[in-house]
Amino acid sequence: MSLRRLLRQGLAPHAAPLERQHVVFLHGLCLLAIGFTAITVLLSSIYAAGSLTGVVYGLSAGIGPPMFSLWLSTKGRHAAAAVIFALYTLLSTAGAVSLFGPIYGLQYWYMPVIVLTFMLFPSERRRTALAVAGLNAAAFLGFCFAFAVVPAMGAAPEDVRSNFQINMSLVAAAMAVATYYAQRVTARTRDELRALRGRTDALLGTVLPAEFVATLREGGEGVGRRHPQVSIVVCDIAGFTRLAEEAAAEDIVRVLNATFSAFDAVCKERGADKVKTVGDAYVAAVGLSGREPSARAAVDLALRMRAAVERAEACQARAIRVRIGVGTGEVIAGVVGTNKLAYDMWGAAIEAAFAMEERATPEQVVVDAATWAELTAEERAAVVRGEPEGYRSPATVG
Repeated sequence: MSLRRLLRQGLAPHAAPLERQHVVFLHGLCLLAIGFTAITVLLSSIYAAGSLTGVVYGLSAGIGPPMFSLWLSTKGRHAAAAVIFALYTLLSTAGAVSLFGPIYGLQYWYMPVIVLTFMLFPSERRRTALAVAGLNAAAFLGFCFAFAVVPAMGAAPEDVRSNFQINMSLVAAAMAVATYYAQRVTARTRDELRALRGRTDALLGTVLPAEFVATLREGGEGVGRRHPQVSIVVCDIAGFTRLAEEAAAEDIVRVLNATFSAFDAVCKERGADKVKTVGDAYVAAVGLSGREPSARAAVDLALRMRAAVERAEACQARAIRVRIGVGTGEVIAGVVGTNKLAYDMWGAAIEAAFAMEERATPEQVVVDAATWAELTAEERAAVVRGEPEGYRSPATVG
């Protein structure tokens, strides 16, 4: 088995990138502990002529726990494996410090261990990490205060100085590695959060206008805007009830998807805003940005939506025809609800557009008086006026 595969052994296929980092880090520490212990025991047995019993004990005590932790983690028990490894480092350091005393500086190994503890556990196990780190900190402080009464192993001053310097150098190196890894995890976390935020904003952007996405992200409530002059286009599929009764469910969804996808493309091309779909009706708004006369742009959008249906093969296969109504006036747009947020509009233009759509026959684009007043003679020739000359329905009265 390759080292890379061993480091990733036991990871679930759907594991998040940050979870993978914690597991890989744990496996790497276990392998380092196993290797370091094996080399230390081997050198001790060669140069110090240690007994066979001492060698066996050193190998079992130093290699057994990290190997067991590694085995548990490869079986998917990452949390238990991390706890066992953390306790192993705590107890093995305590044993070494108790044996040799303060003169070699072994107690300072608790400092990188405290930092590394937070690398072993993901953020959702923060309390476990705090508990283990607290135990290591308590052990460090306990040894610092206890050394005044605990006898230390005697050693020549030169030996003491050399071993203390070696230990402190290794502790500094371990702290540097721990800090680097912590910064790496922090940077990756930040990048992943930014990517997740981007995906979330993009998803919300397909449902809500950008201004509402920004407000909701900042925790705003009761989001709403008043627009004094907006044109609403309501496009309804003629004879849809009969089609729904005769066709299979898959065909109905396929037709609706083809129709609404065509409308989405036209709205995106013309800079219009999709408001919602109501059954087989598609509602779009023109003029929210205020960049162009909304009535003329709305009529252009309506004609393009009708043409898009005529070009769509799935729509033509079912002889889909649409009725379109256009209303112009004031609307209030907002986001309502707490579960499955809904972006919607209310006001004169909405009511007028639905009223015009009801008066339309298949293939007709019917407009209200407010829309008609803004059209040129050429544009009027392509639509039908839904209200008599000089008359405005209650829906369009300001």
